[in-house]
Amino acid sequence: MKFFRYITPPRDQGFTLIELIVVISIISVLLAFSLPRLDASFFSDKDRKISTWILLKVKLLKEQAVQEQTLFVLNVDLDEGTMWTSAGPMTDETPKTDEFKVPSGFEIMDVAVPGDDPNDDKKVSRGVAEINFYRQGYSDKAIIHLRDRDNNQFSYLIEPFLPHVKIVEEYVGF
Repeated sequence: MKFFRYITPPRDQGFTLIELIVVISIISVLLAFSLPRLDASFFSDKDRKISTWILLKVKLLKEQAVQEQTLFVLNVDLDEGTMWTSAGPMTDETPKTDEFKVPSGFEIMDVAVPGDDPNDDKKVSRGVAEINFYRQGYSDKAIIHLRDRDNNQFSYLIEPFLPHVKIVEEYVGF
């Protein structure tokens, strides 16, 4: 019987105040990093809707072009403020699929593509701009520039070999 008395700890001991403070501080630090920051949203709901559509559509078009081994096009109509996709270049008979209307208060300013000269970008500011997604898995390099009613400008950079779109909260070029 005496043997078991020395193995089990005495029942009157508990955690010290220092131990409790350390455990609570570790838990609070872990919670601070794991919980989403609700107040750090840079985008409004309309900004988020546009951004989500462009981000998902570019990634989907790159994947779809490789899987179906065909050319896909993201069409940006600057006059109407709409964007849609099509299989192949746009003609009068080509149907508009997944058409997206830019919410009110936003304007598509232009679509820029790199020019032959590194200091000269080609910008489409009227009509329909086409961004091609090739069956080899890459796309045209392009920047879609948007402006809201408060004159805040956003640039969506589509890189040829990257699946994601870089969003910059200002007007940028190449």
